[in-house]
Amino acid sequence: MTDAASIKDDLAYVRAAAEGAQPTHVPAIYLLWAAICVVGFPLVDIVGPGSAWVGIYWTVAGPLGGLLTWRLAVQAGRRAGQADRRAGKRWMGHFLAFFGTGVLGMGLIASGQLTWTGVSSLWILLLALTYFLAGLHLERRLMPVGVVLAAGYLFTLYLPEYGATTTGVTVAATLAAQAWLGAQAAQRAAD
Repeated sequence: MTDAASIKDDLAYVRAAAEGAQPTHVPAIYLLWAAICVVGFPLVDIVGPGSAWVGIYWTVAGPLGGLLTWRLAVQAGRRAGQADRRAGKRWMGHFLAFFGTGVLGMGLIASGQLTWTGVSSLWILLLALTYFLAGLHLERRLMPVGVVLAAGYLFTLYLPEYGATTTGVTVAATLAAQAWLGAQAAQRAAD
């Protein structure tokens, strides 16, 4: 085989391996967001959707959770030898789009077109879509979380007393289950 043909075969092999590589599963990220959700969602039922405490909690927990997620993902990628900046930018853009859309949705409150209860449900609906699309395009394990969030959206509409609490608990349980299932799959793949 000529040098050019050998190099071409080597590059084809590396490209196929890179394209077929699964993203690194980081259970700690799922557990982090499970903890954030199991506290933040019930807060809406405890203090009321219009309470400043809900806004303060999510204003602190959301960005802090995002930064911790980024840090955990970078560390896991480096350990696995899969440091992919383009993938990281896709993830960041995906969830920043959710945040931006949610902030724009607050205009519905300012204009009097939606109540605080309605905007809480809207955030859950947007989050359901965000997680489902992340599952479709980025990491399959997030798709069930999106489905559970969609059910949670319905809980907030038809179970107004404990809808946010029910949603928070079921979403946290789903995230924890996906953390465990992903760790089991990674262990089987390593064996």
